[in-house]
Amino acid sequence: MAEEEPSPFQGSSLGLYPEEASAIQTIPLNYGYNFAEPPYPKINWTLLDLVSHSRFPMCRTDLCDKWNYQQITAENFPLVVDAAQVSEPGILSARTVAKVISYCLLIAESTAESLPALSRKMDFFADDILEAIVERRRDFESRLGENSPWAHFLIAARHPIVRWAVNNALMNRWGTKEYPPVG
Repeated sequence: MAEEEPSPFQGSSLGLYPEEASAIQTIPLNYGYNFAEPPYPKINWTLLDLVSHSRFPMCRTDLCDKWNYQQITAENFPLVVDAAQVSEPGILSARTVAKVISYCLLIAESTAESLPALSRKMDFFADDILEAIVERRRDFESRLGENSPWAHFLIAARHPIVRWAVNNALMNRWGTKEYPPVG
């Protein structure tokens, strides 16, 4: 008798298969982000913790998995993430969601690194980074088109898990005007 194919939504008690969890753990981040609920979390959540605790439906595999992309880049983002469907349940896999989160954090880091030179501000918050991302998308949209990382950031933020992760990571690292970072 043939073995049954597992359901795309069946997995561990946290909804992930062991190979998905292992793949998410290998996704590189340039900073030790805390993905726990801000402000001032008393626990530390990794990217895997956040993705495994999310309740938004994800598919088992998607194009990013099938094409074996190791990371999301400006070049492959439009091939993997459909702007019209990014917020739909079951469109992206857990691995791809984690890779998109990593890509968004790279965009935020790069934007943050340019803020002192462009705005002459040495002290800035997560909300300043988000404002700069919106401005850069507007400034570079006509020149970069579908390869604009700032447009990618805003498209990706339509996905509930990506938005949740990036919000938590940015607030916990850079704080906001209302909740400045500690230390």
